[in-house]
Amino acid sequence: MDDNHDVRSAAALLGLLQQFTVETERYVEAVSNRHHLHRTDLNALAAMVAAAREGKTMTPGALRAALNLSSPATTALVDRLDRAGHLARRRSEKDRRQVQLEMTDSARATGSELFSPLAGAITPVIDSLSPEEVHVVMTFMQGVIEATKTARNDVPANSQPSNGVTPEPR
Repeated sequence: MDDNHDVRSAAALLGLLQQFTVETERYVEAVSNRHHLHRTDLNALAAMVAAAREGKTMTPGALRAALNLSSPATTALVDRLDRAGHLARRRSEKDRRQVQLEMTDSARATGSELFSPLAGAITPVIDSLSPEEVHVVMTFMQGVIEATKTARNDVPANSQPSNGVTPEPR
């Protein structure tokens, strides 16, 4: 392959990744609107699922860090999810001062209802691949995720957008 072909292939792949991201965002917006959930609520539940999968305990501070929210915004989020029945606050057995956040069965059921259709639509695509192709895609996606985290971490915390408009604080 020549260099021009490699550049075109990389650009096409980056374009597909961007399109996938946009379509995923649209899906999440549609299901969150249908269920009257804030986008941040879904992100919080996803962070809690990821923490549980890794065997980690989710606390308000860990949730704040995971979602890059201010302390007041995190409190409002936790209160909202608690009122909706999607999480429960528990005191740590080791340190009673520490509050731990746990997803409820209601949150799991809502998450399943929200994302089962998407998983159902994507699973046949995965099933159409050979085990070797699935491995290549998994390796690629893991690399893309890590590269995205690195790029996010490289963004200066107090940087101003190029258009000079200061975003509202979170």
